[in-house]
Amino acid sequence: MSPALDTLTEDHAAVYDRQLRVWGVEVQRRLMDAKVLIIGLGGLAAEIAKNIVLAGVGTVTLLDNTPATSAAPGNFLVEPGSAAGKSVAEACAATLQAMNPLMTVRVEPGPPSTAALLQQQQQQDPAEATPPPEAAASAAATAAPAEALRSLVSRYDTVVACGLPLRELAALSELCRGLGRQLFAGGVRGASSFVFVDLGPRHTYTVKGEAGEKVFEYGSFRSTMSADLAAVGKRTHPLYLVLRACWEFEEAHSRPAAGPADVAAVRLAAERLAAATAAAKAGGGAAAALLPEGLVESFVLDAAAPSSPAAAEPQSEPEAAEAAAAAEPLGELAPVCAVVGGVVANNVLRAVSHVGPPLRNLFCYSLLVRDGLGMEECFVGAA
Repeated sequence: MSPALDTLTEDHAAVYDRQLRVWGVEVQRRLMDAKVLIIGLGGLAAEIAKNIVLAGVGTVTLLDNTPATSAAPGNFLVEPGSAAGKSVAEACAATLQAMNPLMTVRVEPGPPSTAALLQQQQQQDPAEATPPPEAAASAAATAAPAEALRSLVSRYDTVVACGLPLRELAALSELCRGLGRQLFAGGVRGASSFVFVDLGPRHTYTVKGEAGEKVFEYGSFRSTMSADLAAVGKRTHPLYLVLRACWEFEEAHSRPAAGPADVAAVRLAAERLAAATAAAKAGGGAAAALLPEGLVESFVLDAAAPSSPAAAEPQSEPEAAEAAAAAEPLGELAPVCAVVGGVVANNVLRAVSHVGPPLRNLFCYSLLVRDGLGMEECFVGAA
């Protein structure tokens, strides 16, 4: 259990001195009382975890049973020399605890996935056709891990999920809304990144120097992906339409769009979405700016898992080698993880402390467009 603020030692005061002077005792107390669950530990999650641990969030729990020897290249929390026989979560927990011994880092067993939850929700959907009798065994097998995840999420104030397929993200969004838990979810694909935020149907917060509480109503991820396209204008970050096209692909194919074979279908969906926007209806070529050249291709290609060095075939011709390198997924670029991870961590602190306006409800970032300027977008459709 994190220490109560009225029992702070000189060590606590020294570690949290800057925070105490910047946002005060009450906010620091809320941070120390907060419990955050992180699902999936790649490069983006590592940045988020580091920042909230150093800020003094009381309890951080990690969920990722991937072998530490197979950790994402961008996860700097896994120390290669001490990772043998550990999971990614266990290796990260040791590093994070050393960063701040004054808070608690825990590890929960289980995969960095919400696939069981998604499957259970689909089985319970009244719109689905009556399942055949043989589906009963599958439903029973799904129930245990889904209920375990439900129980786990219920014990935390805030959930941070990184790298989930979009349909799994949507399933987690529905669960968190039902349980009244805050959710930050997103991912990094090469030079681009998105973060979705859902703090519930009624999130309250205060702003320094302003009287009274402010309220913002969030929507689910599914509603964000079906918001009115009339709200999309020439100033909207282009990644929104690309993300939405990827969502439509997953809904249609029951798998993420990842790799060269999926680019054409996603581009077609993105172009159809762009044509329905307010920018397209306004004319003047504004719609073309909604899908900058190369953004769809890179976002889809970089969603695929990078090839291992051993699996890469030698290329005798320079042209062939250059083409192979261009097609190789970039994975999570460290500079993008650092920028977006800092943004997310800062907003997690705002959310759990209820001080300052948090993201509403998407953050889009790409080095390929808008000169690398990250943008907050608000698309809250009907829940």
